Amino acid sequence: MQLALNRVTYTHPAAHDPILNSITIAFPRGWTGLLGDNGCGKSTLARVACGLLAPDSGSVTSGLLCAYCPQEASDAPETLTDFALDFGREARNLRERLALTDDMPWRWDELSFGERKKLQIACALWQQPDVLAIDEPTNHLDCEARSQLEVLLKSFSGVGILVSHDRELLDALVDRCASFEPSGADGSMRVVVRPGGYTQAHDQAERELTAVAGERRRAKDELKRLSAEQDQRAREAARADTRRCKRHLDPKDKSARAKIDLAIFSGQDGARGKLLRQMDGRMAAAQTRVDAIFIPKRYDGSLFLDAQPSPRKTVLHIPAGRIPFDASAVEITAGSLNTVGTRTSDAPGATQARPSESTECSKVNGLLLPDLFVGNTEHIGIIGSNGAGKTTLLNHVRCLLAREAPKGTTPLTVLDIPQEPTKTERDRTLAEVRRLSPADRGRVLSCVAQLNSDPARILEGAVTSPGELRKLMIAQGLLRKPALIIMDEPTNHLDLHSVEALEHALAQFAGALLLVSHDRAFLHACTNVTWEIENGVLHLR
Repeated sequence: MQLALNRVTYTHPAAHDPILNSITIAFPRGWTGLLGDNGCGKSTLARVACGLLAPDSGSVTSGLLCAYCPQEASDAPETLTDFALDFGREARNLRERLALTDDMPWRWDELSFGERKKLQIACALWQQPDVLAIDEPTNHLDCEARSQLEVLLKSFSGVGILVSHDRELLDALVDRCASFEPSGADGSMRVVVRPGGYTQAHDQAERELTAVAGERRRAKDELKRLSAEQDQRAREAARADTRRCKRHLDPKDKSARAKIDLAIFSGQDGARGKLLRQMDGRMAAAQTRVDAIFIPKRYDGSLFLDAQPSPRKTVLHIPAGRIPFDASAVEITAGSLNTVGTRTSDAPGATQARPSESTECSKVNGLLLPDLFVGNTEHIGIIGSNGAGKTTLLNHVRCLLAREAPKGTTPLTVLDIPQEPTKTERDRTLAEVRRLSPADRGRVLSCVAQLNSDPARILEGAVTSPGELRKLMIAQGLLRKPALIIMDEPTNHLDLHSVEALEHALAQFAGALLLVSHDRAFLHACTNVTWEIENGVLHLR
């Protein structure tokens, strides 16, 4: 059994160019990893493969039962109720292996995004599909949940398509990698399949790139040599033309005129002109060889955050106490909040809290906090398992920031990037960027380019991927030079090069940081203080 796509082309509505252009690929049994930068077409290809999008042209294998898990965990799966009502062996086994309780499907709106992601994957596996496509499955998951997921996916015996930037999962799970790679200066993409997990496929791609770079260097050297030879022959031809010219000869110098006539008759001096004309063809062929060897341009890690610390030595004080886990208990009035970025409800001027954690938090009556202070240059990483209370803490922080700044103090400018932007936030961000002045819009798009995405494609009207949207929100927020940056799972949806660029930039950020993440390596690189939430209590590490 295999799933085949033959010369598939697909263009998003309102986009000018196709995001998939005559793609041919076969997915056999086992797991295939889809690799590539944000917005290159990975999720689109997975949706086309599962029959969720109809291609403009080309064919896709039909007759297979397909299940697709999207990147976003905002909407409940269509099969959630059926899965919740099934107490057969398969459903009970999935709940046990992913540490899901029987009541969780009925409390979808109360679950953390990590818990939602596990339920989403369980519902897909419960259908026992022939083809399973999972888009960024480790987003929001803690270390324990990632291990559970890896073991579970290894037991899947059908055709698996894994869209992920998680190198460890790709190495552990996939048998082959299909990489979206630029094939020309016009931005067109091709899909290249290489055997092995991420590390093996990446190493082979690097060797191929090194070989291509060497070939291009040799072709340019040959072009340079031919150019020098052409210049030399042009000078020789010019001297030959001068020698054949009788304009400056004495009219009575019959001997000199006879020598020129003899040279012209024998073709001796004209040979140099013929050789020069032959060089034009050789030069054109050499230039064609150079142009045919394409090496994609990439921006790596050069993002700079232009900001200064707040003049207030302490930008945030969180009083000791216990805060409730019920999301409905946290209301944020945004009228006084001088922030950059988030509005989480459709109602103008007000926001509601994000989904609150529930599983671990339900064991206690709230999150117990010591007296906490955030200095104007402190970089704080917040860690804890799924459902521990990390998002609840950020909701509480947003409430505190929403209060009026003390009289006589400078208002605090905050960049707040949520875990999962809503559709309203997505539409508003794109509209605001389009309304920026040419100079500001140029700065935003330059920042997006440094994070390895095509700015023109984002603004042309095409569907914006979650990774591209996150980059756009970061770039737009940086215009206001924030003194405090709050990010909930900042590496979610970002490709590997973008994560590295963001990591380097945040490490050098002069202001204060509050970062929630399960990526310990990322936190280690850009934070110097750790707040850990465990069993309903926040500890300073």
